[in-house]
Amino acid sequence: MHFLGAIQSIAPELYEAAELDGANRWQRFHFIIVPSLRPIIGLTAILAISGCLSVLEIPYIMTGGAGASETFVIQTIKLAFRFDKTGLASAAAVVLLVIILLVAWAQRRIVPEERVTS
Repeated sequence: MHFLGAIQSIAPELYEAAELDGANRWQRFHFIIVPSLRPIIGLTAILAISGCLSVLEIPYIMTGGAGASETFVIQTIKLAFRFDKTGLASAAAVVLLVIILLVAWAQRRIVPEERVTS
């Protein structure tokens, strides 16, 4: 849905200018659509990665927290509430936060934001 909205927000004048310059469909996609979608792609990647790292509900509901399919978050919750090791669980949550922040930072370094100067 985000991609559709971003594509629809591209100024029609850009497509018109590209058509006048003789750009084919691939060139319009490559030079107009992809650069316009870069911020949305970056945001989607960060949200998807952090969501995958902190998933809790679906595996916990499906397995009841049992088995070898435990996620990092399920292990942290078990440490805190089943084994009463809240300090260790708190440290594990901070480690997860640092991992998410490092992945987001690396993603921003790999796909830098374009600065628009006027």
